[in-house]
Parts: sequence; structure tokens; C-alpha cells
Amino acid sequence: MQHLRHCAILGLARSRLNSTKTHGNLYDVVVIGGGHAGTEACAAAARMGARTLLLTHKLETIGEMSCNPSFGGIGKGHLMREVDALDGVCARCCDVSGVHYKVLNKRRGPAVWGPRAQIDRQLYKRAVQQNLFNTANLEIRAAAVDNLLIEPDESTQSGARCGGVLLENGELVRSRTVVLTTGTFLRAHINIGLEVRPAGRIGDAPAKALGEALNTLGFRMGRLKTGTPPRIARSSVDFSRLQKHDGDDPPTPFSFLNRDVWLSASEQMPCYLTYTTPRVNEIVQNNLHVNRHVTEEVTGPRYCPSIESKVLRFGAKVHQVWLEPEGFDSPLCYPQGISCTLPHAQQVELVRAIAGLEHAEVVQPGYGVEYDFIDPRELYPTLETKRVTGLFFAGQLNGTTGYEEAAAQGIIAGANAAGKTLHTDGRQLNISRTEGYIGVLIDDLTSLGTNEPYRMFTSRAEFRLSLRPDNADMRLTQKGYDFGLVSEQRYQHFQQTENKLKAGIEALRGLQKHSNFWRQALHLPQSKASIPKSAFDMLGVPADNIKVDDLISLCPDELGWLRDDGDIAARLKIEALYAFFVDEQQRDVEDVRREERLCIPADIDYFSKSLSLSNEERQKLALIQPQTIAAASRIQGVTPSTILRILKHVKKSEALHA
Repeated sequence: MQHLRHCAILGLARSRLNSTKTHGNLYDVVVIGGGHAGTEACAAAARMGARTLLLTHKLETIGEMSCNPSFGGIGKGHLMREVDALDGVCARCCDVSGVHYKVLNKRRGPAVWGPRAQIDRQLYKRAVQQNLFNTANLEIRAAAVDNLLIEPDESTQSGARCGGVLLENGELVRSRTVVLTTGTFLRAHINIGLEVRPAGRIGDAPAKALGEALNTLGFRMGRLKTGTPPRIARSSVDFSRLQKHDGDDPPTPFSFLNRDVWLSASEQMPCYLTYTTPRVNEIVQNNLHVNRHVTEEVTGPRYCPSIESKVLRFGAKVHQVWLEPEGFDSPLCYPQGISCTLPHAQQVELVRAIAGLEHAEVVQPGYGVEYDFIDPRELYPTLETKRVTGLFFAGQLNGTTGYEEAAAQGIIAGANAAGKTLHTDGRQLNISRTEGYIGVLIDDLTSLGTNEPYRMFTSRAEFRLSLRPDNADMRLTQKGYDFGLVSEQRYQHFQQTENKLKAGIEALRGLQKHSNFWRQALHLPQSKASIPKSAFDMLGVPADNIKVDDLISLCPDELGWLRDDGDIAARLKIEALYAFFVDEQQRDVEDVRREERLCIPADIDYFSKSLSLSNEERQKLALIQPQTIAAASRIQGVTPSTILRILKHVKKSEALHA
């Protein structure tokens, strides 16, 4: 067992020399952790044909929704659709386990709509497990991992390679690559009041030895915290005092493979809205001395804060509390918005200070989790670590928060781990910021790092007009198929959709009339100037609210075939709405590429209000003083939209002095 000398923790390895046995099989990919990153990673690797092993503490917790009983939302729904476009698991599982489907942000344009669903925890977990347990090339075992097998390899840039894992029972499992997805379990503990328990989730032990192994390898590590609210017995809630909110009719599926979800609109469960009271604020303020989690300096989530953080940050402000169903057979409801870590008795008092919850029974107290994370700047955009070849990280381990961010990283890490063993030409699956929210997520993490749990929002994407939920398949499925990640079934479905969309756009653009002809036929006010316009152009005028059905009625011979395909009709409408703006955005991108060699004046004032730069960008640009647009674009943290503003500013200045 001479090779064990290269394990991350030599003492641990040597102490087990007598009891360690090597697993006889060599895997292409070993995935550690059965959460949302791990399930997508192992499914992706196996789908590509890699011999894959998933190692998790408990088989029964694979696909567990540890915190909120929901998927999607603004920004997060985009990630779900992109994971699905790459043939991922989570979207399809949500379509057979949701209890309440709602597209958020519908008052704004389709580019920032947020598909979301309340999920039945047990049905979702069952769907994920059924999917994984029937996946070819995938073996699943319940085992705790204590260590990584790190071997010297001078042929690699890092000088070291991960060759497998050491299990808690002393068994050595060899693998060409390893994907680590430990979530919030790395040297984790949970806090309830002043009580501290070693755990990554209530009832589940932390990954202590593995955390020590990574620390010994020299990875830059930090500490983050998150929390979850108390669970309340549904039978103890006075719903008559709350605002009822029903799901959409019809429900919108997550997966491009599905036209419908598994239940009808009338079968959905409602959500209910209530609000905190001044009494809630008093309880929080009066009990800070018994709330260890809140008073510690470890950084928590900015965009999903605890009720204690809200009270401390916003004072007497009232906050929303959504009572969300946990499933058809669950006796519990989830009070979204009051994540807290007070002692159990004070949590009961806080919950009962909320309208409609005066007699609520707290079945399980809320708690906080503190855990180790790796500085994601330790990673390449493939999510392979720079320090150790063949070792990949994904999920909350990289400083993110949320199921969707974890799933997005998991599918990329799993695909690249498999690709490293299967693609002899060295191909990698990289998604750029211009191609997807997954690209925005990974670029932000690997370029900028994070000092707080990172959450996806549409505002993080510079090219969000073209990165819409409706076109994720058009952006990513072909790329995934070329890499070997997307199945033939998925690809054939994509091709059919693509052909229909192209045919629809071609048919609409082929119908050319003067604008006042269209306006008269559609019973719209006449315009002063009548200019030639296609049916596609007319469909894209937001103020006129023209529908595809309206155009079908006018031109049944050319467009009648669209009448029975509502999905394609809806997508054509969105394509028409954004066509001009996407083209304009693409011209901006091409301008930047064309003008990369343009010199930036030495006296440029990056603190000028006209440039509208962030403080971080101002400081970096002022410090580095890049001489060209190309040099500025390579500075970490300077976004493409900022580069465009600098380019326009420089060209405008040149024109003024010409």
C-alpha cells in the first residue's frame, strides 16, 4: 500500500495500513454526496458513458430537499431550464412531484420570468432515486468518505492527481476523477439558541475528516452559515385569517420534454401569505443573548436572511411570511421568511406572534448551520481544482446557496469529470456568460470568489435579453449533445422543436404587408406612416399585444399549422418581442470584439458618474490602468456591460476631440 503515502492526511492513511483494502474496480468518476449537485453530477457522468460511483452517507436521503420545499424562482428558474436543456434530472422530477406551480415576475418581460414550483418532498426524492437507481453505468453505495488519494503526477500542471477516495471503513476506492459535493456538511455544526451540535443537517453527521483533508491539501477555505425555519403543524394554523394564493392555470412545466405537469390546475395546493408583527421584533431583540448563530461573525445569506437578521437590519419593518405546503401527505407547512435559530421555547413564542399562527404547533425548531466552503477561485471554469488534477468541486461547497445553483454546478462538474476520462482530445464543457446563467454563475464564482452565500438573480446576467427561460434548449442542448451529455431521445425532441421554430419564424417573416394593412385587419389604430412590415415584425410590437392566433386567423393557409401547437406559438411570440433587442445586444458584443485594440486614454476618470461603474470596478480599473479595451476586459470583476460603456465613452471622447 505504498501509494497511500500520498493521501492528503498521511497520519490517517498510515494508521490504516493494516486494515485498508483496495476496491478491485477502477471507476472513471466517483461522486461524493447525494444532494442536488451530486445527483446531477453522477447522472451526467453516467449518461456520458463513464463508469460512475455515487457515495453518500445514506441511500434514503438521496435527493433530499434539506430546506425549502420549492424549486425555481427569479434567476433560479433560468438555471433549472438550463440544467434541463443539458438533459439534467431535477426539472423532470419537479414535473412529477410539484403541488403548486407559479411563474413569478409575469408583470415584466419574458426574459425575467421565474418558473417556480412548490414540491412534495417525498415525491421528489422518490422520483430522483427512481431515476438514479435505473441509470446505466451508475453504481450507488452508502459509505462515508474520510480522505482523498492524492498522487504526484509531474505530467499535470498542478503536479498532483486525485486517484480515488479512502472510505471510513478503511477501503480504498480508485477512480480517474473525483467530484466532491458535500453541501453544508464539511466540518459543519448546527445551532439552536446556545446549543451546538455537530451536523450538516438535523439528524445527519458532518463530514469532519474530509474537511481536514482538504485543509491539509492547502485549499483556501472559509466559513459560511445558513438557516432553516421551524416546521409548523398544518392542523394548528388558522388559514381563514391568511391570504390564499393559488397556482397557475394551467401549470407550467420545468422540462422542455413535458407539455404538462402531472396534476391539473384544480388539484394544486394553495400557498398562504401572512406578516410579522411588532411583537416578533421584540422577541428577537430581547433574546439576542441566547442566539449564538446570529451573534457570530460568520457570514450568512444576504438574499435569504433569517428573521433575526431582518429585524437587526431593518428595525421595525414588517416582513412577509409565506406558508408553503410540504406535500400532499405531509402534516407540516413551511413558513418561508422566518428562518431562525432562537431556543425552541422562544421560537414557539415568535411563531405565535404572527397573524393566523396564534395557536401554531412547532413540530421541529428552526436551526442554523455553519460549514466550511472552498474559495471558488481555486477552480477552473470546468470546476476542476487548480491544485489537484482530476478533483472537481460542485454545489454549496463552492460558496453558493440553493438547490438550483448546486444542480447547475453538479451537471457541469460531472460532465467535465467524465469528459476528462472519455474525451482524448481534451474537450471541455464550458458555458460562457453570453450562453447561459450557468456561465454567469461559474464565471462569477471562479473569477470573483464570494464572501457570502452566492444566489443567482437575473440582474447578474449582462445578456439576459437573450438568456431567457424559454430558449435554454436553443442555447445549450446542441452544445451538450456535441459533448456527449445529451441523450438521443432529448436531442431528437430538441431538433423537432428547433425545426418548428425555424419554420414558424420563416413563415411569419415571409408574410410582408404594409403596416396599416396589418393594423386595419387586426382592428388597431392606423399609424401616420405605413411602411412594409412582416407578420413577425408586427408580432414583436409590445404595445399592440398581437397574438399568434390573431395572425393565424388572418393567414390560415400559411400559418394554420401553428393552431394546434400552443407551445411553439408562445415561443414565437417571445422570439418576436426580443428579436430587435437581441440583435442590438449582439451588435454591442461585436463592437467590443472589433475594438479590442482601441487605446484607453491615460486620463480617463473611472469615478465619473457617466460611466456608472461599481465601486469594485472603479478601484480595479484605477489601480491597474489598462491601456486597451482588451486589457480591461481581462480584469477579474469587470463585466462585459462595463467594457461596453468604457468603449462608448472612449469613442465619444475621441469624436469630441477630433
